[in-house]
Amino acid sequence: MLLFLREAIGECRPTPHIKFGRRNSKHFNALFYGGISVSKSKVCLILSAFIYGFAPILAKFAYKSGANGITLTFLRTFLMLPLLFFIMIFRKVSFKLTKKELIDIILLGVVGGSFSMISLYAAYDYISTGLATTLHFIYPLIIVITSAVVYKEKIKKIKLLAVMLVTLGMFMFVDLNNTADKIGVILAILSGIFYSFYVVYMYRSKLDEMDYIKLTFYLMIIMSIGTYIFGLTTDSLVFAEMDYKAWILSVAISLIITLGAVPLFQVGVRCEGASTAGIVSAFEPITSIILGAIFLGETMGLVQYIGGGLIILGVVLAEKYG
Repeated sequence: MLLFLREAIGECRPTPHIKFGRRNSKHFNALFYGGISVSKSKVCLILSAFIYGFAPILAKFAYKSGANGITLTFLRTFLMLPLLFFIMIFRKVSFKLTKKELIDIILLGVVGGSFSMISLYAAYDYISTGLATTLHFIYPLIIVITSAVVYKEKIKKIKLLAVMLVTLGMFMFVDLNNTADKIGVILAILSGIFYSFYVVYMYRSKLDEMDYIKLTFYLMIIMSIGTYIFGLTTDSLVFAEMDYKAWILSVAISLIITLGAVPLFQVGVRCEGASTAGIVSAFEPITSIILGAIFLGETMGLVQYIGGGLIILGVVLAEKYG
């Protein structure tokens, strides 16, 4: 995985036929040389989405073994810090941060990282993984609106159509009449709002240009501190109640997300920009819903299959014409 990411970053560069979400600065061009295809950069996003979609399934099993959303969120970030530290040492990556980088990472880690993860993993305690992940995916729409309204980016009509299709597809998965707890719905939507900040701010602050392991390392520090403080103040850390299965699953979730999903997504944002990354990542709820049906017995109806088709259509439009 690390070798693939290194090759992807080394090869990625802006290309003339991709205009949206690219930078033309000398610094940016220096980072991306060689020639990665658009398809390969989107593979990073799709793989990231698949891993993120698989994580809730493991989380559900961890909950059955004594864990909860807050504890799992903390462990997901904290457990990987030693490994990331030694990877940075091995790769001889500098630990130095500028004042601006430190402030940006703290803001990104607390608001976009900790708040988003706490909300989403807490939502899994109340509603199905498929519903929670689907509601979380309000964020592509928020990203495109933010890019257009706040940052005055010109959004192609085809990309706007793609976002509308993805959003419509997402909500076709939702049956609020059968929702066990509205708190879970609110938490899942909040997680999407916070995550839209994560994607946009990572791109706008240019943190996505930082070495992906270095950025992940510092984000995990900030997010683990933030989550631990939240867990202490709310008395929601349940380490003593977790059996060995919960600990194994916690390590597994931490590994696949920290060393897989996070750096893959960072590379995807670098190459494709924030809005496209948000749209392509719509494969995450499809993964979560399908795997939820297979492993957890969560049901899918005709409307949900149609919604999945709309999501795929939106992603294809964004890739081919956006």
